[in-house]
Amino acid sequence: MSKIYRWGVIGPGKIAEKFGAALQHIPNAVLHGVASRDIERARQFAGKYQAVKSYGSYEELAYDTEIDAVYIATPHTFHRDHALLCLENKKPVLCEKPMSVSYNSTLEIVNASKQNNTFLMEAMWTRFLPIIDKTLELIKNGEIGEIKHVRADFGFMVPFDPASRLYNIQLGGGSLLDVGVYPLFLCLLLLGKPDNVKSFAHLSSTGADETVNAIMYYSNGCIAAIHSSIIAQSPITADISGTKGVISLQKPWYKGSEIITQQYGNASQNITVPYTGNGFEYEITEVMNCLDKGLAESSLMPTDFSLQMSKLVDEICHQCNIHYDM
Repeated sequence: MSKIYRWGVIGPGKIAEKFGAALQHIPNAVLHGVASRDIERARQFAGKYQAVKSYGSYEELAYDTEIDAVYIATPHTFHRDHALLCLENKKPVLCEKPMSVSYNSTLEIVNASKQNNTFLMEAMWTRFLPIIDKTLELIKNGEIGEIKHVRADFGFMVPFDPASRLYNIQLGGGSLLDVGVYPLFLCLLLLGKPDNVKSFAHLSSTGADETVNAIMYYSNGCIAAIHSSIIAQSPITADISGTKGVISLQKPWYKGSEIITQQYGNASQNITVPYTGNGFEYEITEVMNCLDKGLAESSLMPTDFSLQMSKLVDEICHQCNIHYDM
């Protein structure tokens, strides 16, 4: 990789801070421009991460020919509009998870990528961490035999604030889209599309889900269970059970580095798979490697996977009476 990629950020919020920090550790990447509806906010973020340009509108960034790729970090309900803006201007897109708040809008984004032959990837950063690579390797090597059950959770507690991003339904609030997509991602990665889903949720007064539980059934006998919450701390662990043993991803599994494996009848073994930086470096590097090869999507996080996950989210929302305002 010889090219220096000049990145743009749309939405300089909390999650974009992690992206900006990660860019500092990638030799072939720089933050070139930052766009916000508040130009002063864009300037502050640009100054912190040494970006040379600030924009008071998203259109300015999308039209800038010096930007090589764009990271979209606005609230969930704005992802569709901002992704389409960039893709229609031939700007490769790394869109923060979830790609959008509905299957139909996610499909619009994917179709725009294909029509404009422009790279698109959902920023499910967990997919590219060493702990996931190691887990897939263990499963492939038959460490636990045939998978029969997957369980994963992600719950934390935040004070109720109807105007906050987590409770405002107009911003895509709720536990499912914020953290529930992590255990959902793991189940889809390991087991694929389920044949049936049963889900339950408790909604806040704003309509945002405070907690979600879903069971996914597969005709081959596998069952997966996920839990998400913004009103109670959960273990934030994941267990993969097979016919020969269990793989347990330790807290916090979605960004961790500790795995415990145990084959039935044998002592457990601890595996450590550390990484440097905050972990966002891996997904950024994947995007640039794909762009180097002229690819329109990543084989590790393809758009079909994002569509599958979006359709599953739609079904869970339908069953739980969760409705997002675009």
